[in-house]
Amino acid sequence: MNSTLSAVLNAFTIQDLITIGISLLLMILARPFSKWLNSEDDLTSRVSMMRMLNFLIIVAVLASVFVLHESAWLSRLTQSLIVIYFATLVTHVINYFVRRRFGKTRITSTGTSISDTYSSRGLSLAVAAFISVIALVTCLRILGLNSLLEAGGALGIIGLFLAMTQGSWAPDIISGLIILNSRLCEEGDVVQFNMDGTQIVASVFKTKLFHTECLDLANNHRLMVRNTKLRDYGIQNLSRFASAKGLRECMLFNIDYAHSQNEVTEMMLRAFSEIDRVEGMREEQFDPEVLVHDTGDYAVTWAVYYYIKDVKHLLKIKQKFRAHILAESVRSDISLATPVLQMNEVTLSKAAANVTPSM
Repeated sequence: MNSTLSAVLNAFTIQDLITIGISLLLMILARPFSKWLNSEDDLTSRVSMMRMLNFLIIVAVLASVFVLHESAWLSRLTQSLIVIYFATLVTHVINYFVRRRFGKTRITSTGTSISDTYSSRGLSLAVAAFISVIALVTCLRILGLNSLLEAGGALGIIGLFLAMTQGSWAPDIISGLIILNSRLCEEGDVVQFNMDGTQIVASVFKTKLFHTECLDLANNHRLMVRNTKLRDYGIQNLSRFASAKGLRECMLFNIDYAHSQNEVTEMMLRAFSEIDRVEGMREEQFDPEVLVHDTGDYAVTWAVYYYIKDVKHLLKIKQKFRAHILAESVRSDISLATPVLQMNEVTLSKAAANVTPSM
């Protein structure tokens, strides 16, 4: 037993043992290390990628020892994998310091987080591109493509592939940078936009490289929108108030002409008094405004304006307010149902019916 174990260990060189040992250690530390660098953006995928590279390095070392003894191309492949791994690791480390220096610190209910800004995203892309070029050239030299023609041909193929596919990724990257630079919608903001004919009210979760993740406040699910599409939708940022009063919201009601303006106004004020007593969801120092929005054929459309600052509960606030107004309208005997114009039948006189057309 001891002789067999000794023979196996003697098959490895010191370099092989160091490579396997470091790879195993990095594989174990991949999750805590990646979580420390950035615990928000695709943690699982980053950990899986790091561990996969470590696994491939170990497999390549074992294959070179037990299967293909002293294989030159397998040794070069192992070195290339090591270069790719450390290039990825260095990119994550540099991006960590870039985010800490140029990112925006936000305090949320779950703690303190750092979100990307235009500067941090731009520098991260520049760092990733620079390190990728260095790693690519290093791998080409390790694989034996030393001549300018060979290396240039490999780089040209990669450049051609990027040029042919740039329509799929370049516009989203540029649009993401524009969104971050203009601060059109930042993480935590509540935005409203029309997507395929549907009005969406959502909270911005994260602006990523190719898309923006939002939380749909109506259906409580994640919504992924391409950065290019998001700019085309025409975003209304409800979290950016035009004044210190807050967000000015409006509700519309169709009420019969039989009720005067004083009756409707007093009914709405009584409803909002009850809302302030029970709910306390609006800026109570500013009285609601009850105005005529439209005078239609069947009813008067009344607009009720009020101010809120808790925009994340915008839909819930509207639902509760409408329930209170409905209850008060029933107590006040003022129907919120749109009156229907009655059609009267016209009976033709027998004399007119008996008129014969002239020849």
